[in-house]
Amino acid sequence: MKTINLLGIISIFLIGCTSTVSNDVTTVTNGGKILGGPNAGATYTCASDEFGQLALNFSDAFVRKDLDFISTEHFTDSIFFYPEKGLEKVVMDLETGKKLIQAMHEPYDSITRWVYDVMPVTPSYDKELTVVMFPFTEKRYKKDGTVEKYRFYERHYIRNGKITGVRKWSQEE
Repeated sequence: MKTINLLGIISIFLIGCTSTVSNDVTTVTNGGKILGGPNAGATYTCASDEFGQLALNFSDAFVRKDLDFISTEHFTDSIFFYPEKGLEKVVMDLETGKKLIQAMHEPYDSITRWVYDVMPVTPSYDKELTVVMFPFTEKRYKKDGTVEKYRFYERHYIRNGKITGVRKWSQEE
């Protein structure tokens, strides 16, 4: 059911995109709408693929346990994380973020991911913010030889070209 809801949200987003064509140039003017919360009624526009690539690079660095990627070159000084279980927002500095990633990897020999697509968008309520959304499947190979399979959906929040936070949802396969 969660997968159907997620696919429905993505479909609404894609169907909601409108564009205008002028002199053989397509400009996206609107793509989706925020339905609830303090920003209800705000819309999205497509953002630069550069921000989508930054989120994918972080995803890849996470899988490879590349803690050097967690730097002020790619992240703001303070970052937030909404884990898939617990739903409580955690705010931390980069060193604490590195320790969290190490702890997340502790029970596993390796992790692999298959990202389906990536959608960077800018909300109309904050033109300095880019939200990069992407679903993926992940296999976690535990040190005891067992394998865990999950489906994830993440939203990476990027401000001024740096990741400022991640929100994550999961479903066990």
